[in-house]
Amino acid sequence: MHRAVSARFDVVLRQPRQRALTAFLSSLYNPASSNYHHFLTPASFGARFGASTRAIKSVADYFTGFGLHVTTVNTAHTLMALRGSSRNVARAFATPVESVRTASGALVAQFVRPASVPSSIAVDVTHVVGLSSTLTPSPQLAQPRSQPRASSGATSGPTVCPSAGDATTNGPNQLFGYTAQQQAQLYGLNSAWSAGDTGVGQTIALYELGLYSQSDVATYFSCYGVSPPTSSVSVDGGPGTTTSDEATLDVEEAGVLAPGANLVIYQGPNNNTGPLDTYARIADDNTANIVSTSWGTCETDPTGDVAGEQVIFQQMAAQGQTVLAAAGDSGSSDCSASSTSSTQLAVDDPASQPFVTGVGGLSVTSISPLVESVWNQTGGNSTCGGSGGGGGGQSVIWSRPSWQVTTGATANVTMRMVPDLSVMGDPSTGFIQYYPSTGSCATPGWFTVGGTSIGAPLVSSLVAVATQACNQGRLGFLNPQLYQMPSSDFVDVTAGNNDLYGVGGYSAGVGYDMASGLGSPNGAAFLSGLCPNLAADPSRSSFVNSTGNPVAQTSDASVSATLLNTSGAALVNEPLVVNATSSSGQLTINDDPASRQGIGAATSQITTDTSGTATTTISDSRPGAVKVDLTYRGVTLYSTTFNFVAGANSRHTPSAPRIGALVALSGGFTMRVIAPSDAGAGSVTRYQYSLNGTNNWRSFNSSTLTVRHLLRHHAYTVRVRALNAYGASPLSAAKRVVTKS
Repeated sequence: MHRAVSARFDVVLRQPRQRALTAFLSSLYNPASSNYHHFLTPASFGARFGASTRAIKSVADYFTGFGLHVTTVNTAHTLMALRGSSRNVARAFATPVESVRTASGALVAQFVRPASVPSSIAVDVTHVVGLSSTLTPSPQLAQPRSQPRASSGATSGPTVCPSAGDATTNGPNQLFGYTAQQQAQLYGLNSAWSAGDTGVGQTIALYELGLYSQSDVATYFSCYGVSPPTSSVSVDGGPGTTTSDEATLDVEEAGVLAPGANLVIYQGPNNNTGPLDTYARIADDNTANIVSTSWGTCETDPTGDVAGEQVIFQQMAAQGQTVLAAAGDSGSSDCSASSTSSTQLAVDDPASQPFVTGVGGLSVTSISPLVESVWNQTGGNSTCGGSGGGGGGQSVIWSRPSWQVTTGATANVTMRMVPDLSVMGDPSTGFIQYYPSTGSCATPGWFTVGGTSIGAPLVSSLVAVATQACNQGRLGFLNPQLYQMPSSDFVDVTAGNNDLYGVGGYSAGVGYDMASGLGSPNGAAFLSGLCPNLAADPSRSSFVNSTGNPVAQTSDASVSATLLNTSGAALVNEPLVVNATSSSGQLTINDDPASRQGIGAATSQITTDTSGTATTTISDSRPGAVKVDLTYRGVTLYSTTFNFVAGANSRHTPSAPRIGALVALSGGFTMRVIAPSDAGAGSVTRYQYSLNGTNNWRSFNSSTLTVRHLLRHHAYTVRVRALNAYGASPLSAAKRVVTKS
C-alpha cells in the first residue's frame, strides 16, 4: 500500500499575454526602441503579463477542494506553491502517486503516470514542478588531480593575500592556480579598480542550493583585505547545516573581484521545489541587478524544470536583471552525470535558457602572453572532479534567438547555442579559494578549484564593475549586447575542443563556436563594451553655446550638441529633448509656437544628424534669465542659463494689466482694464479675457468691456492679458463677480 507523505509542489501558471511579453522583451533590448531599458517592477510585470486574478482563484479553488493548501503565489503571478498529503495530490491529479527516497534519504511524492486536471483548470496551468523529480541540480565544480599544501610566507613577491601564493607569475603559481590579482590583470579589473570602479551600488544575487561557510569566507576576505557587504536569504527553510564548497567558492570569487558590490546569498534546499523557488524569490525580491548561478542539470533530463524556469527568467529580463550561469563541466555531453548517464551531445540548463548568459570554461596556461584553449581534461579522480570540460553545444528545446547572429555562428544551426562566452575553468589553471575539508576529497584550505562554477561569479563581478563604470542603471539581459559588441572586445579562442567523450563535440575556431562562445573577455575593452551602445557619454559628447551671454532680445540664444556614445561613435538620428524655463515671459524654441507651454515654459524635440549634432534656438518675450536643459533618454546631459536683456529694438511683450472696476449686470458684467505699466516693444494692440481659468480667450480693443449672455446669479472669475506685436503679457490677478438675476 502507498505510504502517504507530505508533498510540496509548484504550479506554473499560464501567462495569457505571452505574445505581448515576447514583443515587450524584444523592444526592451532594442536600442532603437523608445522602450529601451524601461524595466518593470515585479508587481507591474504581474499586472501586465501574469495570470489574472480570476485564473489564480480558479486554480487555487480547485486544489483546495482536494484538501491541498496554497502557501504562496509569487508577485509576478506566474507560480503557485502548494502542499498537502500525497493521497490528496493523487486525487487532485487523477493519477497514482508513489513515495520515492532521494539520495539524501528523504521521502518525496512522485507521479507514477502522467497527471491530468480538468480542461477548465488546465487552460490556466502550464507545468507542475516537484512531483516528478528525484534528481537535483549539481554544482559545476572541479578540482585538479592533486593539491599541494600552502605554507606561510611561500610567495616570492608582494601580494594582497600571501596564503594564496605568488601573484606575480605569468602562469599558475605554486598552488596550480591564479590569485585575485592575476585574474584582475587578465580581465581588465586592475584599471577599473584604479578608477574607483569596484562594483559600488550594484547587488549580486548568488543562487545557492548549499550553505556557504561564513567562517571560511571571513578568512578569505580578511587575507585579501576586502569586506564586501554580505547578507543571506533563506528560501523554503534553507539548504540545511552542512556547508558547501560550491556556495563558499561563489561568495569568495564574487566578493574579491567586485569588493564594492553588495552580495546577497539566496540559499534554498536542493529538493523537488527548492531550486525553482529560489529563482522565483530572487526575481520577486528584485533587489539584485546581477544573478549568478553555478548549479545546473542536463537540459533534456526528464526530471528537469526548464519550463518553470523560463517564465522566471523572462520576468528577470523584464526587470533588468542580468543572469549568468555555468555552462557545465561535461563538455559537449552534459547528460553524462544526469539520471540518464548518456554521453550523447547535450547542453546544461539553465545556461541554455534563452534569457540567460551561459559561461563556458577555458584552460589558461599563461596570462602574459595570454595562452588559452578550450578546457578538456580527461583522467584523474572523476569522483572528486579530476576530469571535465567546458560545456557547450545546441539546445534541443529552445530555438535560436534572433540576437544570436555573429561571425562563426552558421546559419544552418536553428537552435540556441551555448556558451555565450568563456573564462578560466580548468582546475589545473583555476581560481585559488579557501575551504578546508576532510574525507575522500579532502582539501587543504588554500587550494585551486575549477569548473565553469568559477565562471559565473567571475563574469558577474565583471558585470558589476562595468555597470558602475557605465553609470546608466541596470544592464539587464546581456546577450543582445554581447553579440553586437565588436570582436575586439573579446579574445578569440581558436584552440581545443570540448569533445570530452569522443562523440563528435565542438572545436574552437575563428569567431563564435560552441566550445568557447564569442571568446574570453578582452580586459578593459570588454568592460566598456558592456555599456549600452546608444547611451550618450557626457565625457565624450560636446555642448556649445553659439551665442554670447547676455542675449539681446532681438536675437535668439542657441545651443549645439554633439552626442557620442561610450565608444566615441556618433549617435545618429537620435531624439534630444529641449526644455526652457523662466520666471516670466513667453518662451519659444526653434521659432515654433507649438513649443510654448504657457508663461515661462517651452519644450521641443530636436534630432541629431549624421555627425551626431543637433542645434536649438530659444527666444524670450521679456528680459530675464532662461534655463535650458538638454535631455537624452530621460537623462539631462547639459544645462545652461541665458540672460536676455532689453535693448533699443528689444522685442518683449507687455507687463500684466490689472482689472479695475468689475460691476455685475443681469446675466453679465462691465469691466474696466488698467493698462500695463510696460507696453513692451511698441504699443498694446488689444486685450483678452477668460472666465473661470479656461484657455478660451476672447479679444476686445478698448479699456472697457461689457459682457452679456452669461448665466444669471452665477459666480465667475475673470482674468485679462494685454497683447502687442510680440505676444501676450502675463495674466492679471483674477477677480470674482456674481451676475445678477
